[in-house]
Amino acid sequence: MIGLVPEKYRLLVRYGITGVFGAFVQVCTLWAWVALLGLREQYLWGVVVGFCTALAITFPLQKYWSFRDGAHHRAPRQFVWYTLIALASLFINTFSLSVTKTILESTHVDFFRIWYLVAETIIVSGVALLSFLINRAITFRQHTQEDNKNQ
Repeated sequence: MIGLVPEKYRLLVRYGITGVFGAFVQVCTLWAWVALLGLREQYLWGVVVGFCTALAITFPLQKYWSFRDGAHHRAPRQFVWYTLIALASLFINTFSLSVTKTILESTHVDFFRIWYLVAETIIVSGVALLSFLINRAITFRQHTQEDNKNQ
């Protein structure tokens, strides 16, 4: 059955699995930051800590499993691009979550009841799709034949 699925869809599935795992790590870290550590006022730092943890886990998974890129000599450059794209994603994430908090609290909704987790899940999902498209085009783009000769 898997052999009938074109590689481009398998790539998307692998990327999605890794992304969902990274999002899970990020959202769980935010939950632990707010619910277990009680750091509501510093909730955006929880997003940053979750982001860094997810980044450390997802880069090798995306490179070696999702994109099937075993070339170690490209890893430093790819990590830089992956990190820059992830930092842009972090900015979008924190800005969006902050705006969502402001909007919900202006309507007298308790943001920290459960809505911060719902909002973070939706935001991370949208940012993940954008990150996939950019990473596929830039970070893990198909290398040229000349690059293959240098391996």
